[in-house]
Amino acid sequence: MKDTSVCQRICPSPSTGGATVTGTMLAIAIVATILAFIQNLVMFLFGFKEMAIAAFPLGFTGIFLLEIAAIWVAYFCVRRIARRNRELVMAGCAILILGAAEVALPASFFTKLIQHAGKEIMLQGIRQAGTSFEPLSSDEGGTRFALTYTLKFPRSGHYLTYPAFLGPEEDNIFGSYFTKVHPEYYDENYVFDAGKPYGFTVVFDTQGKPIDLSKAKANICICDGKDYFMACRTMQIGLDALPAALAIPAPRGKLEPAVPANNIRDITEKSIRLSGLVVPETTKSGQPMAISYEITNTGEKEIPIPGDNLGNVIAVNFAWEAVSESAKTTKVIPGTWHYGNAITAGTAMLGFIRKSSLAPGEKVAMHSEVRPLEPLAPGEYKLHVYLFSEYATYRGKPEQELVQAFTIEP
Repeated sequence: MKDTSVCQRICPSPSTGGATVTGTMLAIAIVATILAFIQNLVMFLFGFKEMAIAAFPLGFTGIFLLEIAAIWVAYFCVRRIARRNRELVMAGCAILILGAAEVALPASFFTKLIQHAGKEIMLQGIRQAGTSFEPLSSDEGGTRFALTYTLKFPRSGHYLTYPAFLGPEEDNIFGSYFTKVHPEYYDENYVFDAGKPYGFTVVFDTQGKPIDLSKAKANICICDGKDYFMACRTMQIGLDALPAALAIPAPRGKLEPAVPANNIRDITEKSIRLSGLVVPETTKSGQPMAISYEITNTGEKEIPIPGDNLGNVIAVNFAWEAVSESAKTTKVIPGTWHYGNAITAGTAMLGFIRKSSLAPGEKVAMHSEVRPLEPLAPGEYKLHVYLFSEYATYRGKPEQELVQAFTIEP
């Protein structure tokens, strides 16, 4: 009898080799399935937005399901038909299926990943071409100044400059961009030319916070768009020259950089005002309060209204303030916005008024309803009506406030 142990150790049996090949093919199929899932992550993301996938399931998962079916059909077919180089054949089929899906998919994770990397490399090519500082007067007990920085972009396209901040991210001071000069630079549809210098101005106010301006840096975030796949870069600008600029204090009341006398944004901000507020003396608890007022151009120049929509120029917000002890029992929902002691009670709908411009002295009559989030308890109150300018450097700060007392009855 022959001793075959040596031969078995040197030359595995056909069954052992077949099992190894089958295991490798199975691993290839599993890896291809995982890659198909990753490849379709972007489509899943779009589908789960507002649950659109429930209305059009095949629209978001159809290609993924075809990929999975094709991978496993290929696995069983190669296993049954191919006699040589099964692993290579299976790997080739998987690559072919994934490649076809890459072309067919409206948005693939791998394509977006490569594009995102290219965007980040492009953003690194942005160059800072200049920096200047202007001292301003603070009305919040802090140090206020304007930082103007000039950038050159490596490629023509859309770029967005997001709010800048001073200090570390966990304890920062955000700035507000000054858009009265070159407002088009802050439009997401504006196209910047390659190599051309563009100046951006951001206003900072420390509001009394302790910060070492000689060591702090301004962090400027620049993105290539505003979508799920935008790429961003944070540039740091040193404030070394700021102390010298602050050595000459700004005139009292100068809260922002100066603009030419004909700057229409500045004229609009200073000219539109509210007047003639009429509030009913008494209102039943739980009932909306009907009010009226007028929006007036108090300036000497005609004011254009972009898009024929007053909401593109101003915003009007309402708030109630409890005065009597009984009124102070009104329930306030946690997280509700406060304006000092006043609590937000709605916003005026300005978009339905179609106006292309406001002539000097022209008035627009407004009729609104104030609907507090919770019924007001009987008692004495004040209604606050706030006017905000969409052109203001600090949009959260009202340009005007009207106040009128009223009573809530049982």
